[in-house]
Amino acid sequence: MKTVTELTIFDVEGQPVKIKVQRPRLLSMAAQGKIPNALLGIATKVVNGKGIEQGNIKELAQMIELYCRVCMVEPAYDEIKLDDDQMFEIFTWATTGVRQLENFR
Repeated sequence: MKTVTELTIFDVEGQPVKIKVQRPRLLSMAAQGKIPNALLGIATKVVNGKGIEQGNIKELAQMIELYCRVCMVEPAYDEIKLDDDQMFEIFTWATTGVRQLENFR
């Protein structure tokens, strides 16, 4: 069962924009064919726990887009134009739990 949360991101004028998001479920989405082919390579790296190569801005952008696509519920990723800051806010929210777990290693 997915839990949907309301997240506030800000537009270029600093005005709040409310969106509904869910925690990423990459394996489930990949199994259902819901991850675009162009992002399957980066999704595989994420699932296998492999990071992106340092300095590879293309892979970083793909990873951020992947997280936005799988996390956004309403509106869906393709229904709204996001700027880089908004996408990074969603990515940061989505990966917060992962970063907290890394502290235990």
